Parts: sequence; structure tokens; C-alpha cells
Amino acid sequence: MLKPIERTINISSGSVIKTKDGDMEVAGFSLSINSSDPFGMGTSAWVNDREAYSRNIVKCREDEDAFRRYARDLQDEMIAALAAEDSGEVDS
Repeated sequence: MLKPIERTINISSGSVIKTKDGDMEVAGFSLSINSSDPFGMGTSAWVNDREAYSRNIVKCREDEDAFRRYARDLQDEMIAALAAEDSGEVDS
């Protein structure tokens, strides 16, 4: 019998602003989640340029909120799949 297959997903993104010199990633976001324990999802955020972040804080926060919504949607999918496996609805 094949043991249940686990998936670990790592995703990263960032808040990008336009500058006269081109695009600049002002802040970054990442997540790591494992299908066997989606409740243990880890997320992180960081600022690459404090001055640019400060000038664009509203947009950066909107981008981080969008990233976190995406992360929660992914987590919800994994939680539902895990519940289906536990109830015997899905063959492992």
C-alpha cells in the first residue's frame, strides 16, 4: 500500500512599485505549507527598502493582504483535502 502522499508548497511574491529606474520590489512575502499539517502554515514578510516602503505603505499593505488571502485559500483547500482523507472520502 502506498502511504499518503505529502505536498510541501513554498510560494513567494513581493510588492513592486514603478520607479524612474524601473520596477523595484519594496517588500517581500513567502509561505510554506505541508499537506499533512496545513494548520502549521508559516508565512513571513520583510521590507527591502524602508524609505520606498514608507512612501508606498498603503499599496504594500494591500499587496500583503492579497498574498495572505491567497495563502488562506490554499490552506483551506489543504484542510478540506485532509478532512476528506480522514473521513475516508478519498483513497490515499
